[in-house]
Amino acid sequence: MTQNEPIARAAALAMHRLDVHYALQLGCSAADLRRPGWTIAQSRSECDPTALLFELRPVLALVAPIADRETADARGGAAMVAPELRVAISAVLQAHAPGALFAPEGLAALDVAVGACVPRRMPAGEGAHSRLVYATPAGFVPYIGQWQEWIEPLDEAAETTPAALALLARYDGGAFVVRQAGVIVAFAGLRNVGTAVTEIAVCTEAAALRGRGLGRALLSRATKAVLAADRVPLVRYPAAEAAARRMAERLGYRPYADAVTYFAPA
Repeated sequence: MTQNEPIARAAALAMHRLDVHYALQLGCSAADLRRPGWTIAQSRSECDPTALLFELRPVLALVAPIADRETADARGGAAMVAPELRVAISAVLQAHAPGALFAPEGLAALDVAVGACVPRRMPAGEGAHSRLVYATPAGFVPYIGQWQEWIEPLDEAAETTPAALALLARYDGGAFVVRQAGVIVAFAGLRNVGTAVTEIAVCTEAAALRGRGLGRALLSRATKAVLAADRVPLVRYPAAEAAARRMAERLGYRPYADAVTYFAPA
């Protein structure tokens, strides 16, 4: 056994779990995500509960797993499309294979097509394009540093402040926070988005604390908790954000897919 075999096996298992999760979300099969070209499914009445909370409905959800370099030309992907967008989005996807859509011209064409049918789309432009990354027990590189002592898990039974209760309501998998003078200034929230996947969101609300490794420390603590539960930690960040990419990479996160999501007012 070579040194890299355990990492490769762990990555293959995690990607399979992610494929199954997104196939269920998009209304296709896991094989469709890896089959060359696009698979288009019609949107369903159910949607993301967080979107419903903000009175939004998804009109386009697109996921394209990132292929190995040697198979980049055979990249696949799937899209769940609202009926009013089906003709326009089909035309864009026919003109842009999964390996080409995420170039600036492909994303611009997609945004124009969505905007023509849904003028009040959210987000618009580059903000709709996200990168999905994941971690495995074999590849995870935990943060080691002073911020570890500042991080605490929220206890649903003990919390009374509105900010803490709001985080617990939003993140069903719990949250880790950093407080200053009793005020939450940064957090990592965990959402269990499937039977084997947990999405982690990290936010440093205090501007003075950004760029000091606090976000990486929070993501590390949350990742440990997710891996300990035998789930796949997943992070979604705007594809244009280099700082988010570097933070994830330093913890051993690996690229899973490019994603584009548009919402409209419900």
